[in-house]
Amino acid sequence: MNYQKLNVEAVGISNKKLVLNLIRKGEITRREISKISGLNPSTVTKIVKFLIESNLCFEKGQKESKNTVGRKAINLSINPTAYQSLIVRIGVQKTEIGRGYFDGNVEIIENIRSTTNIANFVSNIKKVSDKITESIPEENFLGVSVSVPGMVDTEKAFVIDVPHLGWKNLYVNDYVDTSKGLFLDNEANLSLIAESWLNPLIDGLKNIVFLYLSEGIGCGIMIDGKIYRGNTYSAAEFGHMSIQQDGPQCYCGNSGCWETLASTEAFVKKYRSIGGYTAGCNYNEQFSQIVDQVERDELAKDTLKHEEELLAIGIVNIVNSLNPEAVVLGGMAGTLSEQSIKRILKLVNQRVLYALKDKIKIVKSYLDQEGKIVSPGVGATLMIIDRNIQKIIS
Repeated sequence: MNYQKLNVEAVGISNKKLVLNLIRKGEITRREISKISGLNPSTVTKIVKFLIESNLCFEKGQKESKNTVGRKAINLSINPTAYQSLIVRIGVQKTEIGRGYFDGNVEIIENIRSTTNIANFVSNIKKVSDKITESIPEENFLGVSVSVPGMVDTEKAFVIDVPHLGWKNLYVNDYVDTSKGLFLDNEANLSLIAESWLNPLIDGLKNIVFLYLSEGIGCGIMIDGKIYRGNTYSAAEFGHMSIQQDGPQCYCGNSGCWETLASTEAFVKKYRSIGGYTAGCNYNEQFSQIVDQVERDELAKDTLKHEEELLAIGIVNIVNSLNPEAVVLGGMAGTLSEQSIKRILKLVNQRVLYALKDKIKIVKSYLDQEGKIVSPGVGATLMIIDRNIQKIIS
């Protein structure tokens, strides 16, 4: 076996991945790629030529520069339609089905109601998904990527437990054709992948916790740049840590879980219990509505103050346990104001261990803004691209 040849090929593939990933992150010039990657300019030129000929990227105008001397550099941009995927973001009350593009963006085509009957639910998804996949050329289709609000075995595409929907021990291939490729992961893990890829506030950080606030509370953990899933794929279920003895009953069967007190469902119910009125299709929409009226509604202000305190309590437990570099607040927490984030950080610093005081960074999601949760879908798109990257650049 010619090991030297294999090594050269491996380096070539690695360099292609590096250059392609830099272009995927945003418009960039050949010169900038060479500077960031450390690759020789001629190597970069050769790789870019291959990527353009493979229809993976294209030249997109000249880069604006104050320097008027010499030839202007040309921007490179990813071709969003080079490869596409089917994206399914399963929520507790609503499921979004759409198309994932090679630049990481997701186009939501249709929403359906999430149901406890898995067979009916999958049938409803299929009616929409078939139309999407039929419109994508087979050679450009990477497969199906699914975001799940619960515990999943990513290697076996096995749903372990989705407490809110009552799903347990389900092999996805019992319900759908997985021959074209299927990727399945927890929504918070996928959100964390998306944020670590795109959020400039955590750029370069390797130890991060993502807090996904929705009808429940999910979390994702990144340690040394890798998602930590745990021994049985159930790591980071901080939404189910016990916060209040004899507290409200949780969907998981326990009582007093963090999410029974601080989820969007708990938030809305708290607001209603003190006389507030909401209108909306689901708890997430109502949460956003209440947060938007904080400046003119004392009941909303009181409820938000209570929510900030509850979120801080949970974050303190996480920070004391894991000592991350940053905590990203996403899902519906992306609707919180910067003032609200600062208050949560202040509460956390008042309660954490002395060694951690003033050393934790708490930031808002870069993707989940204005009441729209997009991070799981973007993460699902990025992950299925990464799973197929070898095939893409071969």
